[in-house]
Amino acid sequence: MAVQTAAVVKRIARPRSLSAIVVDQIRDLIISDRLALGEQLSEQALAEQLGVSRTPVREAFLKLQTERLVEVRPQRGTFVFSYNTVELREICELREVLEVGALRVAAKRDRAGVIKALKAQVRSSAPIVAQGPAAFQPYDTAFHETLVQASGNRELMAAYAKISGRVRAIRYRLTRTMEQIKGSQRDHGLVVNALIAGNDAEAEAALSRHVYNGYWGLVRMAELEDQKKPEVEALGEA
Repeated sequence: MAVQTAAVVKRIARPRSLSAIVVDQIRDLIISDRLALGEQLSEQALAEQLGVSRTPVREAFLKLQTERLVEVRPQRGTFVFSYNTVELREICELREVLEVGALRVAAKRDRAGVIKALKAQVRSSAPIVAQGPAAFQPYDTAFHETLVQASGNRELMAAYAKISGRVRAIRYRLTRTMEQIKGSQRDHGLVVNALIAGNDAEAEAALSRHVYNGYWGLVRMAELEDQKKPEVEALGEA
């Protein structure tokens, strides 16, 4: 008699590859400003810090290059990405297209589901606002990633993944005030409330305004940073 095992055998979960873990570690170092924008990266130094060989670090560089978090320059090495105001605008424009598109798709596919998921994100982040920008960052990210994932569109999610790391890295460096994060939390709530009211056009408009409000704030911060650079250089020469 054949032994019936299908009902009792559990599939073994495959452990994450070492390369995937190293990718996440280096990505986090870049996003959290522990690796500076434009900084040259050393395979050997990172391998030693992470306690791995150079091979998974090299593989991580290739993956992060597809996300444009690092730039591999022939004959020169690998560098953390950097940006100017034109690149910042282009990232913002693509982000707005993808997020508003994701919201539209998600609302048509499962309105109740996306409302429930986004309400949960707003609720969980509310007490974190008082802890300041650094603590709020993961919750801000979670709101937008939840929105994109709610679309259920794998192509859209893959496209968003290619810019999300840079968006997070820029936001981490330039979101510094309580006013900024309170504005973010308020905007997230406006998007959810419009969805609950069945006003999809207003939800999309609120999300679009939120993205561009953040963009203009980042531009102003970037301009202030640029204004400080000549002063630093002049002090160095003196």
